[in-house]
Amino acid sequence: MPIYSEIYNRTRETSVLLTATLSIRNTSETDTLYLSRVAYFNTEGTLVRQYLEQSIYLKPMETVDYVIEEKDDAGGTGANFLIDWYANRPIKPLFQAVMLGAVSNQAFSFTTEGINVR
Repeated sequence: MPIYSEIYNRTRETSVLLTATLSIRNTSETDTLYLSRVAYFNTEGTLVRQYLEQSIYLKPMETVDYVIEEKDDAGGTGANFLIDWYANRPIKPLFQAVMLGAVSNQAFSFTTEGINVR
C-alpha cells in the first residue's frame, strides 16, 4: 500500500510533510475480515513500526484507520504499508490512503489504493 508522508515541492531538495490516513475497509455485509499484520516501511524499505501486537478482526462493513501525522518524517517520499489479512470466505476488502497537505495558502489532498502482492 503506497503511502506518501512526504512529497517533493518544486525541487528534489524541497519537500512537504503530509498527514496520511490508511483506511482498511471490510466490504462484506456478512463475513469477518482478519488482520494479522499492519507494518509501516520507509523509502529505503526499513520497517518503521508495526501497528498490531496480535491479530484483530473487522466485523462486516467495519473500517479501521491508521494515521501518519504530519510531523512524522520517518517514512519519507516512498513509504509503504504491508497488510496481511485473511477471511474464512472469499471477500474483497478495500485498502486506501488519503494524504492531506498544504503549502502556503494552498491545501491539497489525494488518494492511493493498495494492490495484492501475494
